[in-house]
Parts: sequence; structure tokens; C-alpha cells
Amino acid sequence: MTSARRSDAYATVLLSLAALCTSWAGYQATVWSGEQAQHSAEAAALRAKSSRASVTAGQLVLLDVGLFNWWLRERVSGDTSLAQFVEARFRPEFRAAFESWLATNPLRSPAAAPSPFALPVYHLESRDSAVIYEKAADSASTIARKANRTSDGYVLAAVMLATVMFFSTSAQQATHRLRWALIIIATLSFLTGAIRLLTLPRA
Repeated sequence: MTSARRSDAYATVLLSLAALCTSWAGYQATVWSGEQAQHSAEAAALRAKSSRASVTAGQLVLLDVGLFNWWLRERVSGDTSLAQFVEARFRPEFRAAFESWLATNPLRSPAAAPSPFALPVYHLESRDSAVIYEKAADSASTIARKANRTSDGYVLAAVMLATVMFFSTSAQQATHRLRWALIIIATLSFLTGAIRLLTLPRA
């Protein structure tokens, strides 16, 4: 086999391998791009839930504060029946803190907490949910960023392999000396792209 035929055969094999690897890289880039989009959408939905839960928590705090101030005003003024009426409408989450606060004799003891809201027992489930949703959103965003980097890595590998096809095709049309130079460049590009493909995560 002549040198020209050998170089043509080698260039053809290299071209076929590059085309196969490019197709694989394109497939993986598409899959990881979809993964990134999915987790980005999930993160956005979770952040929306976190915002709604946070708004709900703020509204409930305002409700608790308003009822407590009303109760305190009636209690100090001596209207016991109205104070009991207000107390009966406390929310369960606030009632637990309120009863713990009352047990410290706050109206007479200077060491007592200034209000039920200062006690650790006062916490809102909606506020806890907001924190949980926010952490889940952060986790989904992290996964989306990793998927995006992986997709970009496959795109770069595909670009490297595309240069292999360019140099391999050009080598088949070039003079003898230039032909082998182009084949060497194509081989190096192929090895670089192939190694990159092997090191990237696979879907």
C-alpha cells in the first residue's frame, strides 16, 4: 500500500471515529442541557414556594402581635371578659408560647421575657417551611449549575472533534508532506477531544 493510500485510510478511520464521538458528545450535551433546565425550573418553583411560605409567616406574626396587644390592653385595663374573648382566638402556635410566657408571671416578674415572641417555643411552621424550601432550591440550583458545566464540556469536546473532521478531510486533498502534517494535527485534536469525553460525567 502506498503512502498516499495509507494516509487516506488513516484519515478515513480518524474521520469516522471523530464523527461517532461528535454524535455522542452532542447527545450528552443535549441530555445535560435538559437536566440543567429541569433543575433550574425546580429551583424556581421551590423559591416561589419559599416566598409564599415566608409571606404567610409574616402575616401570621402580624396577626399574633395584633391579638396579643389587644389582649394585653384589655388585661391591663381590667376588662377580664374581653381579654378572655381575645385569648380564645389565639392561634395554636402562638398559644404555646403565650402559656409558657404566662407561667413566668410576666406582669409582676422583671426577670420574665418581655413578650411570648421572645421565647424559643414561639416558632411558625410556615417559617420552617420557607427555610426548607429555600435550602431545597439552593440544592437544585447547584445541580443545575453542575449540569450546565457538564453540557458546556460536551459542547467544547464536540468542537474539538469537529476540527478533527476538518483536518482529516483537508488531509485527503493535500500534498504528501502537508497531508501528514494535517493528519498529525487531526490526531492530536482527536486525542484531546476523546480524553475530554472520557473524563466528563455521563447521563
